[in-house]
Amino acid sequence: MSDRSDEIRPDSDLAPLAMDDDHWEALARYVAGESPALEATAMRAWLEAHPEDAALAAVVKARSERVVQQADISVNTEAALARVRARIDAEAQNDAPPMLRVERGGAAASSGARPAAAVAAPRRSWRVVGFAMAAGLAAIAAVGQWRAGSVSGAGVAQEYRTQVGQRDSVRLPDGSTVVLAPGSVLTLAADYGTRTREVTLEGAAYFDVQHDEGHPFTVHTASADIRDIGTAFSVKTAADGEVAVDVTHGIVALSARANAAAPVELRAGDRGVLAQQAVTVRRGTVTADDVAWTRGVLSYRDASLAEVRADLQRWYGLELRIADSVLARRTLTASFRGDSATQVVRVIALALGADVVQQGDTVLLQPQGLSPTPIP
Repeated sequence: MSDRSDEIRPDSDLAPLAMDDDHWEALARYVAGESPALEATAMRAWLEAHPEDAALAAVVKARSERVVQQADISVNTEAALARVRARIDAEAQNDAPPMLRVERGGAAASSGARPAAAVAAPRRSWRVVGFAMAAGLAAIAAVGQWRAGSVSGAGVAQEYRTQVGQRDSVRLPDGSTVVLAPGSVLTLAADYGTRTREVTLEGAAYFDVQHDEGHPFTVHTASADIRDIGTAFSVKTAADGEVAVDVTHGIVALSARANAAAPVELRAGDRGVLAQQAVTVRRGTVTADDVAWTRGVLSYRDASLAEVRADLQRWYGLELRIADSVLARRTLTASFRGDSATQVVRVIALALGADVVQQGDTVLLQPQGLSPTPIP
């Protein structure tokens, strides 16, 4: 696929790279061979400017590839790298002079000391634990077994599943890449890559698809079919059957599964929403914010509460209920990054002009000023 500067990609803010949370995830995808095209380009440029880190990344990549070849399983590189990062932080604390030993994100132990992120020790430790990182990838490879279902191989459907609050990236056999949202399930057809390229999605995912005219890429949800025409796009599903498709590159065709209406064509920048078997389209409105969830940011612009409800379940394990039909028709414009469940619920209630009644993992929104409604 070609990369055009006027097309919207979720990784458009990657340059210049620095080792913050987003770019650790980008490094994990790069090592796993799961980076979208622009992200891979940005990562290569960063590594060219940091040759010692590039050499280490090459070692890690080669080691993880050998693990996959020998064990015939998928390596959960993000999980491995997260553990390695924790080890790097610990090494940084141990290697730093006493006055610089601080908790991550905490206050310095001595006045005048800079935060840990500002000192040079973490970069040195990143290299010191490099070979431990490669070994860690091998040791954690077994974690990847659950991602691919029970068995991989011809004639057996493969399943990739994420838990509440956990994202994952997957490289498909044809070179297409998928960022799977929390609380989501992606199932590949048993004949994926041979006769068909069909997947079934429960939840949300961002697809960067390798185009193949002879084998169209199709995403099936409970209520919709989304057919790729050489593209990158996000799909979000909701419990009531609503499906939102944001196209960041290329073209897709969106159609309802329950009727014979002609598919609706969506191009880069378009959002299509299937609700009650009808598709509505907003042309040219999609921005990087609409797929910011791939970087851990929940960003809403006039989003339906069906979409918000589904995200709260996937990201926080909360069940959102609406006690009033007027409230249920309102939309949300807000953005969250790293906020607690309590903060997110509070902001949503304020934005909608609602009161909150919460019991355990169930959150009820009701009109302001009413007596609290019991949650059954």
